[in-house]
Amino acid sequence: RQAAGTPAVGRLAGLVLGFIALAIVVTADYLTSFELRLSALYMLVMIGVAWFCGAWWGGLFAFLSAFAQVQIGLATGTTFSEPVYFYISNGNRLFAYLVIVLLVAAVRSNYARLQRASRIDFVTGIANSTAFYESVTVEMARHRRSRAPFAVAYISCDYFRVVNDGLGRSEGDRVLHAIGDVMSRNLRETDVVARLGGDEFALILHFDGDLARLNDKLATLVGVVGDHTEANAFGWRIQASIGAAVFPEDGSDHRDLLKCADMALYAAKQSGRGCARVFEGR
Repeated sequence: RQAAGTPAVGRLAGLVLGFIALAIVVTADYLTSFELRLSALYMLVMIGVAWFCGAWWGGLFAFLSAFAQVQIGLATGTTFSEPVYFYISNGNRLFAYLVIVLLVAAVRSNYARLQRASRIDFVTGIANSTAFYESVTVEMARHRRSRAPFAVAYISCDYFRVVNDGLGRSEGDRVLHAIGDVMSRNLRETDVVARLGGDEFALILHFDGDLARLNDKLATLVGVVGDHTEANAFGWRIQASIGAAVFPEDGSDHRDLLKCADMALYAAKQSGRGCARVFEGR
C-alpha cells in the first residue's frame, strides 16, 4: 500500500534511498562490535520508508532489518546464555519495529487526510480558495513547459443574498452546493472549480486558444447555473455573472491575471448581470 499524497516518483526515490541507507547501516553493524547497538539507525531507515512509501514497504524494511541483525549475530557470535534467548530478543526487536512502522504510517495517513481537507470547501465539497490559488500557480508553471493556454474565471452568484437572507443559511448552503455541483458536472476533469467564499466561485479552464469557444463555454455555464437553480420548491433562481482572463495574454503573473478576471467580472455585472465577459484589454 502506498503512502497517500506521495507522488510515484517520490516513492521510487524513497525506496532507492531506503535500500542504500539500509545497506550502509547493515555494513556498519557488521563491522562494529556487538556491544554497539545500531537499532536506532535501522529504525530511522524504516521510519523514512514508512512515511514516504507506506506501511507495507515500511514493514518489509522492518523484516529486512531484523533478518540482517539475526544473520550478523550468527556470523559474529552472541553473548546470550541460551540460543533461544537470541531469537526471542530479535523477535521482540522485530515486534517493536513493526509497531513503529504502523504508528508512522497512521500519522502519515492522518497528515495526508488533513492536507486534503484543508483544500476542500466544507459547504460545497469542491476546492477552496487555498487549492484554487495553488492550482493557478501550478498551471502557470505547466504552461511554461507545454505552452498550453488556460483561463481563470471569477463567478458571482447574483441575488444570492435574497435567498440567504430570506430563506435562511441552510437553504443558502443548499444553493451553493447545487451551484458547485452543476459547474463540476459541466467541466472537464482537468478543469478546476472552487469556492472562494460567500457566493463567489472561481474556475481554471483549459481550452485550445479559441476565444470564441471560451466565450461559448462561459455562456453555457451561465445558462446551466440559472436553469439548475430555477427548478426548486421555493421558486428562487440564481444568475451567474462570470469574468475571465487568459494566461499569459492578460497577465504574466497570478496577480495581474486575477486582477484582469476581476475587472471582467465587474464588466459582466455592469452589463446587467447573468452574463459572461472575457477581459478585452486595459
